Amino acid sequence: MSSSENREAALIAEIASGTTHEIRNILAIVKESAGLIDDLIYSFDRRGSLDQDKIKRSIGRIEAQVARGAALLSNLSRFAHSLDEVEDTLELNQEVEQVAFLCQHRARRKRQVLTVQPAGQSPTLTVNPFQFQMTLFTAVECCIEQLPQGSTLVISTERENDRSIVEFTGEAGDQAMPSTPTEATGWSRLLELVDDLGASLEVTRSAYGFRLGLPVTRAA
Repeated sequence: MSSSENREAALIAEIASGTTHEIRNILAIVKESAGLIDDLIYSFDRRGSLDQDKIKRSIGRIEAQVARGAALLSNLSRFAHSLDEVEDTLELNQEVEQVAFLCQHRARRKRQVLTVQPAGQSPTLTVNPFQFQMTLFTAVECCIEQLPQGSTLVISTERENDRSIVEFTGEAGDQAMPSTPTEATGWSRLLELVDDLGASLEVTRSAYGFRLGLPVTRAA
């Protein structure tokens, strides 16, 4: 197996592992909430009174976790389908939001917040879907590795003339920030992926971050 295939397999394994962990958390919360409802019903049988507010809160937690689980599986399914396509036309906002959603588990492990600020009108681009997602995942990994606990990673998208831009910006308040993202472990790999896409990578000088520019775009 080539080093490229090893990296691809590692990414797939990481996404599958993180999603599995999240689904287990969801099932644990659903089980806990269902147990509370069962306890309340048992209490009603004994005392003839029912705490409706607690039941409503438990049902609300179950509904929220079911929706979260459905979103996880939907994003995982889209990610899996990206392996089948050599080239496809993608909506930039959707791709960035999907990657950010699947990376939430990684960010939480370092007590970081990951947010997306999408462009008002999503640009489209024609690329290899899996290759593009690998690039986005690697970019997020570089940031998560370097940013301190309690920081926020903001991923924003925009159309700039004939390019689609994905910008990664770290925000940490009063905490010390890394001097440059180029010292991240995966930076050289990110440069390779960006080059394979025919894209560009520009380090932001005014703050911690960088901009990924994709040349083949058109308005959605």
